[in-house]
Amino acid sequence: MRKSTSVKIKAVIFDLGNVLVNYDVQKAARRFSKAGGISQVRIWAHFFLSKFEQAYTRGEISTREFYREACRVFKKNIPYGTFKHYWNDIFWENPGMDRLLARIKKHYPLYLISNTNKLHFDHIKKHFRLLRHFKKVFPSHEVGARKPDPKIYRRVLAKIKLEPGETVFIDDMGRFIRSARQVGMHAIHFKGRIRLIRDLRRLEIKF
Repeated sequence: MRKSTSVKIKAVIFDLGNVLVNYDVQKAARRFSKAGGISQVRIWAHFFLSKFEQAYTRGEISTREFYREACRVFKKNIPYGTFKHYWNDIFWENPGMDRLLARIKKHYPLYLISNTNKLHFDHIKKHFRLLRHFKKVFPSHEVGARKPDPKIYRRVLAKIKLEPGETVFIDDMGRFIRSARQVGMHAIHFKGRIRLIRDLRRLEIKF
């Protein structure tokens, strides 16, 4: 986290996962392991960490294509409804963040940049109210790029018509923070709500 400069912050940009909502991908892996009869290690190697999953988060393939690839990896045709439930049933709200967003929103427009996919993001929009605080959201599958690729930050900055130094980006992943700073954005490494409040104050962010 860097100290404030003379440039006025005009927008605050949040990450989603493990900042606003927490998640447990292992929960899905355990269920898929049991349903498919294959080890969690193989699921991680050939599914969760696959180029195919990354392509899905960049919006390069459809949900149905992703589902079919999952069944191929599992070597079993898991019903689509079951697959969707296992894939999505991993999230819970990070306590206190909804209230903090409401406070910050009184002073700055809020935006969101998230590495995510259509199934997960549709689920978040349906079951969590946090996104109501944001002026605009930029999930990776709609932007066509994913963090830490600098393209995702530059495309968002172009959309919101702000210079990098006029924004502060908040994320829990160190490499994503570093890439945002390389683009020229101010950045805060999220390590919990209380620490975030302290870091926001150091950047003289009003809330």
